[in-house]
Amino acid sequence: MTKSTEGSKPIKSGVESVERALRLLEAFNMGDNGLALKQLAQRTGLDKATILRLSVSLEKFGYLTRDYEGIFHLGSSLWRLSSIYRDNLQLGNLIRPALIALVEKTEETAAFHVLRGDSGVVLYCENSKRRMRYHIDEGEITPLNVGSSGKVLEAFVNPKTSQSKIIQNQGYYISHGERDPDIAGITVPILGRDRELIGVISLSGLTSRFTDENIESFLEALMSTSKQVCLAFGSK
Repeated sequence: MTKSTEGSKPIKSGVESVERALRLLEAFNMGDNGLALKQLAQRTGLDKATILRLSVSLEKFGYLTRDYEGIFHLGSSLWRLSSIYRDNLQLGNLIRPALIALVEKTEETAAFHVLRGDSGVVLYCENSKRRMRYHIDEGEITPLNVGSSGKVLEAFVNPKTSQSKIIQNQGYYISHGERDPDIAGITVPILGRDRELIGVISLSGLTSRFTDENIESFLEALMSTSKQVCLAFGSK
């Protein structure tokens, strides 16, 4: 919330055209090999004429492209901003070694997720070296309140629910087959100096390997990693 230069009354509304343009970019999901005009209209609720007008500006600045068949694709400017975002956070030098160590210790896939609006996004990941594994891609969008990473992120977005309180108190969440019947996961939060959520670290793999014995060792490794990373961010 910002204040108007003409007085102290806060400005609550944004710029509608900007919000519509952002809705176009937000319409793309992992796995989309481009979207037709009709699909964009269905996903955003915007009429086709509005989409075409907005796309001219988005294409001009490299945030959207359109191929010879008229299919829309995300532009390279988003990748550039993503790289700048990661560099500015300076999280990579801290998070990546922690994920690599987790994979070496557990042989399962480790990932670092952050909030992105009403969902989560995989900012960094290190996939298991095992042939049978759960593979994650950086940039992958994950829903809140589903799966271990989604449940832990949701616990800090809506902290007053009974489930959120349980997750925050125990400091982790274990899921079995919530997003995929063959996949299990364990996630712990990463908190900053003032106990604010920075992100979450998860371990994911085949449910057959997430036995009670393995879960105990996985959780021990995650908790140890979480403590080290949180300390680096100034959390006690």
